[in-house]
Amino acid sequence: MDFLVERPPREVLDKAEIYIWHRGFHMSLSDRTETTSLFTRIHVPRKGFLKTLLTTFVGTPTPVQKIRLVASEAGEGRTRLTVIESRQGELPDRWTEIKAELEQWVAEEMGGTYWALWVSEKPLLSATGFPGRPPF
Repeated sequence: MDFLVERPPREVLDKAEIYIWHRGFHMSLSDRTETTSLFTRIHVPRKGFLKTLLTTFVGTPTPVQKIRLVASEAGEGRTRLTVIESRQGELPDRWTEIKAELEQWVAEEMGGTYWALWVSEKPLLSATGFPGRPPF
């Protein structure tokens, strides 16, 4: 998910980091650079002894959600903010809306717009940077 924001990259990344942190994510300082940040949140359900024991034997993965933010120059004082989300396990329902929340926040608070780089699940350009072959 990409956004175009009319602000410098450092400002965009700083504000986005605060927003994500307020949503219950933990920032990995060892994975933070001038242009990227990695956030993680792990769901630890409250359950009784028997459910804990059952979960241990069944071996269901611990629900984990990760968000990587990448800010890069887009020219003329603009920033391209890329949000990459990955998931493991079955996430709680309240966690699934982070992308929609982030898109709304970027539009309302940062004055950014969604930057669509994909059309119908196919890239506009191939890996070589030239238009891909027609789908027929």
